[in-house]
Amino acid sequence: MNIFHHSTKALLICSLLLLANCTTYMAATNDGAVSEDYGQRTMGTIVEDNTIESKAQININRHSPTLNNANINVFSFNRIILITGQVPDLKSKQNASIIAEKVRHVRSVHNELEIMPSNSFFSSSKDSFLKTKVASNLIGAKGVDSSRIEVIVENGKVYLMGLVTQEEASRTVESVKEVSGIKAIIKVFEYISNG
Repeated sequence: MNIFHHSTKALLICSLLLLANCTTYMAATNDGAVSEDYGQRTMGTIVEDNTIESKAQININRHSPTLNNANINVFSFNRIILITGQVPDLKSKQNASIIAEKVRHVRSVHNELEIMPSNSFFSSSKDSFLKTKVASNLIGAKGVDSSRIEVIVENGKVYLMGLVTQEEASRTVESVKEVSGIKAIIKVFEYISNG
């Protein structure tokens, strides 16, 4: 107990020193005010999104054998959840949403589960290949910051998540449309202002 208390104190002191050094570095390397890029998630938000994904996925899988045996994938971007995959019935789809909404700090849930048999290995491989093509296309797209866009592909459908302006969203969709083999493009963007 005493060792733990000393370790916690040491960790706190190190964190404070790192923060002080970070502030000094930022002040030395910036002439004016430090700008904010509202299109980028903070490191804290990224960690929180990973936690939300894990909690929602585990809770959905543990809810019932039906959900555990279904093909369900959970993604979180800026605390907005996207659920993709296949479930056997409407009740399973509804339960997945209810469970995901209960995870702390979740702002909204987009449930794109399809009521159908789970994808085959071949279909999943096609989705992986399609995702690679879409992501590669976005890297070279003019006026698109691909590092701010999450691409998810499920059953030939491309889902796009990220913090973007309306203009960036349009350019992103136009770039994705250039890739062949896509059944649909679904925007799950959160929109930010230009300024």
